[in-house]
Amino acid sequence: MFYDILRAAPKPIIRWPVYTITGFVGLFIVVVLAMWVYSHLINGEIIGETGWIILGACILRLLTVLMALASIQPWGEKLPHWMILSGLSGAASAQLIYPTAELVVKLLILAGWVDYSAQGLGNMTATGWFNLGAVWVIFGFPGLLFVKAAQNYQERKAIPRTWAWIGGLLGVSVLFLIGVLIG
Repeated sequence: MFYDILRAAPKPIIRWPVYTITGFVGLFIVVVLAMWVYSHLINGEIIGETGWIILGACILRLLTVLMALASIQPWGEKLPHWMILSGLSGAASAQLIYPTAELVVKLLILAGWVDYSAQGLGNMTATGWFNLGAVWVIFGFPGLLFVKAAQNYQERKAIPRTWAWIGGLLGVSVLFLIGVLIG
């Protein structure tokens, strides 16, 4: 009986992951967009393929911040819960897949299980490891925060975990599609 009372108690809103995402990713967006505006709109540089990719990436990251905020703000209650959970999970998987894959490849190279050129992923110098660290700071850290936000949202709203899996798969799929379009 006591256990049922504890189990029925509403789960608390854990806000710190969302506010950290908002501050960290928000600052990233502001800095990159300011540089983009300065380069293209003030200095008059032509907006080439890379410029459009940067603008698109900033817009996608802004959407992930809004999705995270929707999970803890009253206005987010107007959106379907499955959509928010899927969005949080998709943002988490899309941001975690690249740094995780790069780390695994580097470890396989170090173990001698994979041969790779000394450039790009195979760069085992301080520069290569610094680049891996930067990828984890830019993508991995926010990805872990999105995982925490998605877990809390799923527990609070009692949404089937299926939506988290669907969102995670869609996040990786969208990232792959973007890579194909860019590459």
